[in-house]
Amino acid sequence: MSSIAYVTDEKMLEYQRLCRHRTILFWRLSSKKNFSDFRKGDLLFFFSKPRYGKKKGFVGYAHFDSIKKLSIKQMWKNYGERTGYNSEQQLYEAIRKSARNQIPEKLSCLYLTGVVFFVSPVYPDEVDVDIPIHLESYCYLDRNDPEITVKILEKASKNGIDLWSADPDENPEDTFLLDMLNHQLAKIHHEMGKEAGTERERIQAHRIAREKTADPAWSFIRGSKTDCIKIEEDAIHLAIPFVYSIKDKELRIREYIGRIMFYKLYMEQCEMNRKIHFEVLCEKECDQLKEMVKKINE
Repeated sequence: MSSIAYVTDEKMLEYQRLCRHRTILFWRLSSKKNFSDFRKGDLLFFFSKPRYGKKKGFVGYAHFDSIKKLSIKQMWKNYGERTGYNSEQQLYEAIRKSARNQIPEKLSCLYLTGVVFFVSPVYPDEVDVDIPIHLESYCYLDRNDPEITVKILEKASKNGIDLWSADPDENPEDTFLLDMLNHQLAKIHHEMGKEAGTERERIQAHRIAREKTADPAWSFIRGSKTDCIKIEEDAIHLAIPFVYSIKDKELRIREYIGRIMFYKLYMEQCEMNRKIHFEVLCEKECDQLKEMVKKINE
């Protein structure tokens, strides 16, 4: 799981905002450094100067979808104004200027979805982030710890989400709240540390969890290979595999209960305002554990 700060041209970004685009395309010159750890659904924060400011901050974000190799003509034909310019000529001139007249045949383009703009920027020093002064492309924010993303989203939540720039048929607040929730859970999971169990038990748990997430309503908590989540309007469902051998059954039960109580307490502290429901995933039935989890759910 990764979030990045991406240096973004303020004029182009303002055009995207005024057009109320929810999906956009960013072009990148091939000479710039490539992503090494960035996957579908990860957050790309727009690091740019705000409309009325002199220093750069996080002015919004979008979800990474995919990388596309496109010529300028293909970019304009397929995405038009979602490139951030109102004509193919303006797009060409922007690329020509950046490439210093050495325009590659095809450019590496980032297709982004679920765009959210903030009412006011979140500055790095407000969320304890150290961004290089002369950053030219991008930098990772929370490669090893999702807390930075949570801090940015929490600060943006206090400042407010720009509802004016949203597509009238979509609500960016819903997107924002879901992102906040997912990264809070990722933070909780990260703080719990390594999975319990033997290597064989962990492999079995991973398989059980993959079977659960085959249902599109379920997904992994970001950064986890075992803990599954389903989010509904008024409830959060967490399904966690339980794998044990006869000799370590009692130990695994204690570890499992400790794990879900850790989730429960932290989620309540985060004021997620949803009912929390836990589900035991197991191949060998354990009535003792299921009864304990049932009481926690009540």
